[in-house]
Amino acid sequence: MGALCALGASQSYAASYNWSDFASLFSRNPARTTTTLAATTTTRPSTTTTAAATTTTRAATTTTIATVATTTTTTLASGAALPAAQTCGLGNFQQELLTRINEIRASARACGSLTYAAAPPVKWNDKLFNAAAGHSADMAAKNYFSHTSLDGRSFSQRITNAGYAWLAAGENIAAGQTSVAQVMTAWVNSPGHCANLMSKNFTEVGVACVKNDASSYRNYWTMDLAQPR
Repeated sequence: MGALCALGASQSYAASYNWSDFASLFSRNPARTTTTLAATTTTRPSTTTTAAATTTTRAATTTTIATVATTTTTTLASGAALPAAQTCGLGNFQQELLTRINEIRASARACGSLTYAAAPPVKWNDKLFNAAAGHSADMAAKNYFSHTSLDGRSFSQRITNAGYAWLAAGENIAAGQTSVAQVMTAWVNSPGHCANLMSKNFTEVGVACVKNDASSYRNYWTMDLAQPR
């Protein structure tokens, strides 16, 4: 089972949470995304339910905000190993994500009723990874699923707090998926999340997954996308 949601913002603020645009989608495999736009809009994607074995999956995504303003050998852009605790213990985590994201961006694609041209590849950013990992860990530990932290912080604030100065930023979140393939399929099949993945406004990405067997969805995914200022 799973759910999806998307958000975006620009500064103009565009979040599908936008200051310019917000889109969200929920299903029992939730997925949320964020997309950068110059105007703000709010949409909620339809929900879908899928059942796989005994795991419940949720995927959520957040849209961008733009202001003028198993192995543990996966590595950060800096060359340091990605902690298994922040990748749900999945091997080749970073490389598989980058490969799948950039394969999606390489061709024109319909995201719901909108068609997006092919977009340049994104590269991994450690600060975006840290922002994503912090939010996934918080959701897993406190058993909630939202683009807004329980202390009130938005995804754009978390990215800024991680030391990333951004011109455009977005976020996708998901919960319950047990593999990179599952979460990417959930996001690309959701119009709001797909729009974030295809946005030419984003040039860098960081994705994390944190597992807590005591929480409702066990695996909590966060993808933060941005363009540096």
